[in-house]
Amino acid sequence: MTVAIVVLIVLLILMMIGVPIAISLIMASIAGFLSSIYYIPLEVIPQRLITSVDSFPLLAIPFFMLTGELMMSGSMGRRIAGFAFAAVGWVRAGLAQVSTLTSMFFAGISGSGAADTAAVGKMMIPMMESKGYDKGFAAATVASAGTIAVVIPPSIPMIVYGVTAGVSIGDLFTAGIVPGILIGLSIMLLNYWLTKKNGYSEEAGKFEFSSFRKTFFEGILALILPLIIIVGIRGGIFTPTEAGAAAAAYAFIINKFVYKDMDWKDIPSAFLNAAKMTAMVVFIIAAANLFGWLLTAEQIPSYLTQLVTGVSDNRYVILILFNIIFFIAGCFLNASAAITILTPLLLPIALAAGIDPIFFGLIMVVNLSIGLITPPVGLDLFIVKGIANVSYDRIVKSIVPFILVMICDLLIITYFPALSMFWV
Repeated sequence: MTVAIVVLIVLLILMMIGVPIAISLIMASIAGFLSSIYYIPLEVIPQRLITSVDSFPLLAIPFFMLTGELMMSGSMGRRIAGFAFAAVGWVRAGLAQVSTLTSMFFAGISGSGAADTAAVGKMMIPMMESKGYDKGFAAATVASAGTIAVVIPPSIPMIVYGVTAGVSIGDLFTAGIVPGILIGLSIMLLNYWLTKKNGYSEEAGKFEFSSFRKTFFEGILALILPLIIIVGIRGGIFTPTEAGAAAAAYAFIINKFVYKDMDWKDIPSAFLNAAKMTAMVVFIIAAANLFGWLLTAEQIPSYLTQLVTGVSDNRYVILILFNIIFFIAGCFLNASAAITILTPLLLPIALAAGIDPIFFGLIMVVNLSIGLITPPVGLDLFIVKGIANVSYDRIVKSIVPFILVMICDLLIITYFPALSMFWV
């Protein structure tokens, strides 16, 4: 336990002074190695950093990142947004609803909450402001909808959990479909209520089937990409990694040779942006894996299992404890880091309580998706802050109702497991 206390103190201090999370995890791990009563050679550190990311399934991450970048380099993204306009733009809070629906479609392609938020935010926040929406509300709407990308497949955090826990990534993807749709619909209902309550000027219009049909057929090749990914994985046509490669190739071919609106000069920047985001995620995974390995070597999982089961062996009580732990972790840690650290610590407890590892991973990911919009380090909040050019405090004030609604969704997902597990 002494080592655990040392590494946690070092980690908290480093994070409080603004050291990047990956560096903080590595430095805390080194402190743990040096304070251990057992001799652990420091050569283990680079070995663990390398072997932790030497995984074929993790190759899906750069491919899905690249898919999102290629999609935005052409008109696929604009066509999806155009269809969303025709589908829900006519209802009250139309632009807010369009933003959410567009994020749901983007979620089925990129797998990244940050990428989803940035792409949709650049399109929708200026439009919402021009229609009289409050900047804080516009930013909060986009940020909250961006979290859906962490739940709806192909979710990168689910890939990380699948690799860490050794469970089927395809089953995780399937389990995330209904919860992701539930969260999206809840945000849309909240948009409607808040728009009406705050008196924003956008009123309900009239549904135009001709426009709906036109935008549907114009964007059909982009709209079916999430379906290709899910059906391909569930049908055994390809693995998640192969699905990522196929999705990237599909996005390139459609934009370049079918829609013919992507220049060759756009491709290097798409690869570069995908490489930067992948490097950040993989570095965090490697550092978190080292940190988690040290805690496991010090028998912390066994201690936690005894501690939690000593409090209660009731499955529902344990799920409450898990939700509290995951929610707090999401407030301070990147999703990939939290998953890599917490999975080896808490999964044994879940298995001892009879909780399905797929379901355990799902509630972890849903909790951590809320962390994307929860202060103090909610990544989506900082992304929309830069796009909307609005104060952080104003966004935080506007995001509170969305956090509360997503917590309600989390409780529904937790205590009605059939919603997600029926299809697995």
